[in-house]
Amino acid sequence: MRRRSNNKSDSLDTWIKRVIRKDERELAKSKENVDGLVVGVTNTSAAVETERGILEARLTGKPAVVGDAVTVAILENGDSAVLEVAARRTKLSRPDVDQDKTEQVIVANVDIVTIVVSVVTPPLHPRLIDRYLVAIQQGGAQPLIYVNKLDLLEDHSELDVLDTYRNLGIQTIQGSAHEGLGRDDLRTALRGKTCAFVGHSGVGKSSLVNLLKPEADLDTGALMGGYGRGAHTTTTSSLHRLADGTVLIDTPGIRSFGLRELDGSEIASYFPEFAPIACKFNDCSHIHEPGCGVLEAVESGEIDEARYDAYVRLREELG
Repeated sequence: MRRRSNNKSDSLDTWIKRVIRKDERELAKSKENVDGLVVGVTNTSAAVETERGILEARLTGKPAVVGDAVTVAILENGDSAVLEVAARRTKLSRPDVDQDKTEQVIVANVDIVTIVVSVVTPPLHPRLIDRYLVAIQQGGAQPLIYVNKLDLLEDHSELDVLDTYRNLGIQTIQGSAHEGLGRDDLRTALRGKTCAFVGHSGVGKSSLVNLLKPEADLDTGALMGGYGRGAHTTTTSSLHRLADGTVLIDTPGIRSFGLRELDGSEIASYFPEFAPIACKFNDCSHIHEPGCGVLEAVESGEIDEARYDAYVRLREELG
């Protein structure tokens, strides 16, 4: 007589294997395969743009995100399921909020990641910009910074922190989705590219999509009273095409943005202003060593002190 295991993980593993085998049997019976682009995702399915229209394809253990190129199997019963996810040329990812060792891909195959920040509500957060810049470099896309809600700004010195990023060669656009300011500059910067809008809740990512494509008519939310934080109006990523070939991806707002663990030398490689600086030791941590060229450059003003502080914080958190 076969004994039942008391180990609950064994039961879960058995159930997962059974589901996988069932999926494999169903996919093997597909009557047709079609290629497409993922334009929306839920926990169990992906909306895939194909030559046959939008197909609601069940996810079959193959994680897919907005921007993924996929092959969809049309099953005998008329349902659809994701058969394959093509290799990604770029991505934006972070550690899974529930499992730190697992990568959570946010969007795939984008040319530009626009870091949307705002002034006043919510306030400008350079630390978040620094984190996004590392993740964008890791994933292979190009960064762009858009400062929203400029119509609310009274003290323009608040924008001085952006000089650091302009000096790094990162394009920075200032505007207001509400007033239509900066629209032409943003259109020009993104024309013909695939772009993801990312940033804190309430900075106006969905409003920017509406600014560039009014017919998208995305919901936009007011800030949560008393906190200066945005409500999570956008809960899933969505893809929108413009007539000039530009593709926009709106992503959910975040409270914080984590990075995967990196060693010290890796962290330094994501600060390009360090690259031309020579140090006495090849394995210099740029923290305390004598003859450290980076420390000397910070002291002389050649390297922005705020960026160096961001490097030190990341070393403490991730190194």
